[in-house]
Amino acid sequence: MINFFLPSWVKNIIKKPLNIKQYSDAEIADLKQKLARFSSENPLISVVIPAWNEEEGILHTLISLANTNTKYDTELLIIDNNSTDGTPTLLKKLGIKTLVETKQGVGHARTCGLHNAKGKYILTGDSDTFYPAGWITAMAEGMINDEQVYCVHGSYSFLPSDSTPRWQYAFYEFLSSFIIKKKEKTQPFLNTLGFNCGFIRQKGIDVNGYEIETQRTFRGAAGVAEQNATEDGMMALRLQQAGGKNKAIESNDARVWTSDRRIQLDGGLKSALTLRIKKYLFKK
Repeated sequence: MINFFLPSWVKNIIKKPLNIKQYSDAEIADLKQKLARFSSENPLISVVIPAWNEEEGILHTLISLANTNTKYDTELLIIDNNSTDGTPTLLKKLGIKTLVETKQGVGHARTCGLHNAKGKYILTGDSDTFYPAGWITAMAEGMINDEQVYCVHGSYSFLPSDSTPRWQYAFYEFLSSFIIKKKEKTQPFLNTLGFNCGFIRQKGIDVNGYEIETQRTFRGAAGVAEQNATEDGMMALRLQQAGGKNKAIESNDARVWTSDRRIQLDGGLKSALTLRIKKYLFKK
């Protein structure tokens, strides 16, 4: 369901400061304690998130994950892709398991997570996205409950910005839903986005899923609607080709809230919508 207004849990996170320096020692200790649940040595699920210079973004992501209600043993693994800001210090202060990937690019960071995660199932996220309390369970059970499902993907909504109010994004998401449904029938891998998907870890290793010829940067290329699957979609495509199902998880627990910075890179909402309509509805 597309929301024209922000859910209360999203509003509560947005109200919190972006910079950890604005938090009291007690607040930091409380967050650290909540995140300690993700230090399992024998996890069933690994949540893997790449980060590049996310000092004032990833904190809200971590707060959302700290509120998870999953019953499954889970580890949280952040892949620092050569951050030059305060991201490493923030992660260390919160006691989060972090690995450094020196090869620059989202795909390289995700590959590092793939080979170092301990869980049977990997859920992938981004450091500018909010995750509902039931996200881990909803996504993982899409695979746990059906061994033929190798990959899952969820839906998303955009967080409003100073230049674009929430109702405008809701309208954009409504129009986009027709494109998404069209792709779901024949090309579900194009709906599999790195900030909200998951797969069976060993299957991902077996198909070399993240290996693509040209790796993306973290901010992507402005004004370009990809003609082929990116590293996230390529992982999903190869898992599909290996005989696995790619399942869309349609519950609200699988709807994440992500920043609009890619839309802004494309020149704003109108430009982004025009770009995607031309590609998906009027392509030759």
